[in-house]
Amino acid sequence: MGRYKISRDIFDDEPKPNFGARTSVQSVDLMTPLPTLGSAIQLFDSGSPSEEERRPEVRDWLVFICIVILAVMDSFDATVLIPAVPDLANTFEKPMASTLWVNTAYLVLGSASQVFFTMLCEVFSHGPIWIFAVVLTTIGTGICCGSMSLVELLVGRTIQGIGGGGAMSLCFVAVAESAPEPIHSRYACYILLTRMVGTIMGPMIGGLFVDYANWTWGFYFNFIFAALGLLVIPFAIDLRVSKNIPMRRLRTLDWPGASLAFLGPGAILLGLSWGGIFYRWDQWQTFTPIVIGVALILVLMVYESKWALHPQFGARVFRSRMMVMTYLGCFLHSFVMFCQLQYFPFYFISTKYMLTALSGVTLVAITGFAIGPAAVAGVILATESHCAQWIITGGWILTTLAAGCCILLDETTPTVGWIFLFFTAGLGHGLLLSGYNIRIQNTPKDAGASPSNSPTTMAIFMRSWGMAVAIPVGGAVMLNCFGIELASINLDRDLVNAANGYLILMRHVQMSGEQREALKTASAGALRVVWGLIAGTSALGGISSAFLWRRRL
Repeated sequence: MGRYKISRDIFDDEPKPNFGARTSVQSVDLMTPLPTLGSAIQLFDSGSPSEEERRPEVRDWLVFICIVILAVMDSFDATVLIPAVPDLANTFEKPMASTLWVNTAYLVLGSASQVFFTMLCEVFSHGPIWIFAVVLTTIGTGICCGSMSLVELLVGRTIQGIGGGGAMSLCFVAVAESAPEPIHSRYACYILLTRMVGTIMGPMIGGLFVDYANWTWGFYFNFIFAALGLLVIPFAIDLRVSKNIPMRRLRTLDWPGASLAFLGPGAILLGLSWGGIFYRWDQWQTFTPIVIGVALILVLMVYESKWALHPQFGARVFRSRMMVMTYLGCFLHSFVMFCQLQYFPFYFISTKYMLTALSGVTLVAITGFAIGPAAVAGVILATESHCAQWIITGGWILTTLAAGCCILLDETTPTVGWIFLFFTAGLGHGLLLSGYNIRIQNTPKDAGASPSNSPTTMAIFMRSWGMAVAIPVGGAVMLNCFGIELASINLDRDLVNAANGYLILMRHVQMSGEQREALKTASAGALRVVWGLIAGTSALGGISSAFLWRRRL
C-alpha cells in the first residue's frame, strides 16, 4: 500500500496519525502520494494476532534508537558539569553563585522549551522539529567548547538547554502518539531508564575530564550523541514539512501561557540566587526579581482561567486533587534527587578532599542503584495502576529516611556510612521514578486532548522545573550558611573572602592545618542545612503521597 500525505483539520477530534505508522486509505484525503517510509513502529504495537507475528523492521528500530540516543544526550548534558562547578569558579574567578548558573541555565531553558516544542509538534511535522532541536543542541555544545569566559559558557548552555529540552519532550510525544495506551507506561519507563544511564555517565565523565584533561572535553564528548542523533533521525523520521500548515491553529496555541510559565519562576530563581550573596535580602536588587516573578505567576493563573483558548496550565490539566498531588510529587522528587546530585560532590570535595573525578563516581551509588528498582517496578508492574500508590509511598519513606540521616554527615563520617545512605536513597529514587510513571501513564486521557495538554507532558514539565529549582535554592542556602559559618571563625580576612566567593578547592590552597580544619567544619555545617532542606522536602513529598490513596468501600 502506498503512502499518502494526511490533511489535518485543526478542530478534528479524530486521533492524530502516528508519524511513523501506516494509515488506511479510508482515513485520509488523497492528495500528493509519497514514497513508502516504512512500517509502523511495531515495537510499540500490540495489535491483532496477525500483526503480532510481524517482526519490527529496520526503520522501527531506528525510531527507538533515536529516542534512546536523545534521552541519554539530554541527561548527560544536564549532569556533566555537576562535579566541575567548584573548578569552574576558580578557573573563571567568579563567585560560586554565578557559576551554579551553568547548570541552572540549561535546566531552566530546557524546562521552558519542552512546552514550546510540544506545541510546535501540533502544527508542524515531528521530523523537522526534532532535527531542529538537535541542531540547536549541537550549536550550543560548540559554543561551550570554545568558551573563554563564564558569560560565553552561559550563552552556550542556554542554547544547549533549549535544544536538549525540546528533543527530550519529543521522545515522550513519539511514544504517546505511536504506542497503544496499554503499553505507554512500559515504554515511558524505558525512556526514564535511558535517562538514568545518561545521569550516571555525566558526573563520571565530567569529573574525569576536569582532573585529567580539561572540562571542555565533556562537551566534546557530547558531540558523539549529537552526531548519532543527526545521523539516525533522517533515516527514522520523515523530515518533509506539510504544505498545508494550519496557521489558525498556530495562532491559537498557548504561547503567552508558556512564556509566563518560564519568566515567572525564572525571575524568582534569579532573585534567590542573588540574596545574601551579591546583595542583602532587604535590598531592592534581591526582592524585585522575586516580586516580579510572583506577579507573573499570578498573571499566568488569571490568563489560563479567563482568556487562554487552549490553556496549558488550566483546570483541564489540574482537574482533580489527586492529579495536583501527582504533579507536586513529581516536582518534589526531582528537586530532592537533583539537589543531592549537585551538592554531594561539594561535600566530598570540601570535607573529604576527594578528587573531582572520584566525587562524580560516588554518585553512581545513587543513580546506579536506582536503575534496578525502577526497571523492576516500572516494567513488570507497568499496567498495575493499583500498585502505584504502594510504590510511591514506599519510595518516599526510603528517600525521607536517607535524607534525614544525611544531616549526620560531617568530615568524620566513614565511607561505609555514606555508601549505605546513598544505596538507600537510590532505592527510594528508583521506586519514585517508576511509581509516578505508572500513575501518570495509566491516568485516563481526555478525548481529543492534544499532546501538550496530556498528563505526561505536564509531569515532564514539573520534573524539569524541580531539577531547575534545586540548584539555585540549594546554592542560596549553602552559600548563605557558609558565610555565616566563616564569619564565626577567626581566620585571615582575605582567605575568608576567597573561600566565601569561590568555595575554593582547599587541597590546592596553602594554609595551615588549623585553617584547613576550620574550613572543613564550615563546609560541613553549611551543607548540613542543605541536607535538612532535602529532608524537609522529602517529608513534604511523603505527605503529598498520602492524598493519592483511594478509599475503598
